[in-house]
Amino acid sequence: MAGLRALHRQTRFNQMLNVAAELFASQGYEATRIEEIAESAQVAPGTVYNYFTSKPNILMALAVRHVRAAYPARRDLVRNPPKDPIEAIYAFEKLLTVQALTTLNRECWRVIFSAPYREPDGPQHRLSRRFQGIIKRHYIQLLGHFQKRGSIKKDVDIHRLADLITAVGTYHFGRLVSSDTMTLEELQAAVEHHLDLVFTGVIARTPEKKKAATA
Repeated sequence: MAGLRALHRQTRFNQMLNVAAELFASQGYEATRIEEIAESAQVAPGTVYNYFTSKPNILMALAVRHVRAAYPARRDLVRNPPKDPIEAIYAFEKLLTVQALTTLNRECWRVIFSAPYREPDGPQHRLSRRFQGIIKRHYIQLLGHFQKRGSIKKDVDIHRLADLITAVGTYHFGRLVSSDTMTLEELQAAVEHHLDLVFTGVIARTPEKKKAATA
């Protein structure tokens, strides 16, 4: 009996999330009211509040679902990256952006990014830090792979390098979602420009590569 109740609760939870995602995408986060979510999900407004307490919590639940759904593709890229470390970082950054904008629109990500300023150290801020931590761990694994292969210098602290790459990606993704006109191509070019600077002196060059670079 308890199992059936839990299943029913999870089904209703997912139903309300699905409806909220559709409404946020079609008419915008700010324009969507809890009452509209309840009506579309065929539940009472009080039920929505019982599950989520507020609209920002619905958005954060969608963000959590996004991270869980995105994890397998990220894991696969980290385990089977392109041979070149810089190309691998570019590919991972592109994957992060495409996944994020496939799940939630720019307005939703603006709200998520504003959490540290609206409520410092609040639940949403802490959740945002967890998301950043997951991305950083992926980068540590990716960079560790290339360091073991000798593509990244042995004396490079890959934890600090992962911090820096994550910060660059987050900064530029913030620029993208704060603009209604910036394209994914412009984002990619900006990210690559800064990451090229980051990787200067990080990539281990073979004698052949050194000759080609100075030719």
